[in-house]
Amino acid sequence: MSGPSIEKTLTSKQTFIFKDLTDKYFNPNWHFHTEFQISLILEGTGTRFVGDQIQSFGEGDLVLTGTNLPHLWRSDDAYYEKNSKLKTKAFVIYFDNNLLSSTLLEKEEFYKIKKLLVNSARGIEFYGETIKKIKKILIQLGKEKGFSRIIKLLEIIDVLSKSEDINLLASPGYNSNGLKSDDAEKMRIVYDYVMKNFKTKISLDEIADMLNMTTTSFCRYFKPRANKTFTRFVNDIRIGHARKLLLEDNYNISEISYECGFNALSNFNRQFKSITGKSPNEYRSLFLDIKARI
Repeated sequence: MSGPSIEKTLTSKQTFIFKDLTDKYFNPNWHFHTEFQISLILEGTGTRFVGDQIQSFGEGDLVLTGTNLPHLWRSDDAYYEKNSKLKTKAFVIYFDNNLLSSTLLEKEEFYKIKKLLVNSARGIEFYGETIKKIKKILIQLGKEKGFSRIIKLLEIIDVLSKSEDINLLASPGYNSNGLKSDDAEKMRIVYDYVMKNFKTKISLDEIADMLNMTTTSFCRYFKPRANKTFTRFVNDIRIGHARKLLLEDNYNISEISYECGFNALSNFNRQFKSITGKSPNEYRSLFLDIKARI
């Protein structure tokens, strides 16, 4: 993989870009850019990183990320296999952070839109009926030309601003303002290493050496950029994978524990409850109950 930098997605003559993306896997690089981004996953599964938040994603994943907020939709390992026939598909919009001026956003009619854009600094996940509404408008937008495309974009922003079906992603204390372009490359190395090795023992010495750092300096470097310790970061990824396996109902709890890199079931249960607030059994039972009612 090539090393990423701070991405520039728009030219000086563009207000926004709409992309209908189909590929073998999603962009595997941790990155950030000055534009707002709206992403709707139509096909594909994996792990989503937004700021300091880590979560599994699948079809219907709809997220708005704010300016300079680091993010990554990393496809599951199966998508990278040489003979894989899997594919990913998404609608993505990048729009200029000056699309709506600060003066305009102070007007009464723009109160909800201003709130939406402010909250996007943490990343916003949308669910429920909002996904259906946005997908319909995105399909229409793809057929429009000229100023009609701007009208559709404003319609999308309006729908998102009025939605109550939301989750804020990155924690309130997360701050991406101090990130630099070389952080993207270093963090890409870390993310890539952990995603490839979280099912086995993670070597802090090895990852520090890859960045030409001591373990102490690496830990100092990593925490303010991820807003968590490296150990917590690894556990978040492991528990995120465990959640996915629990919902598939193909493994028992003990098998999932070892599949996610935990050598002791007791530690797995403790970490899972610490991160999710529920035991693995409670988490699975809740999902099965919801599935049965649907």
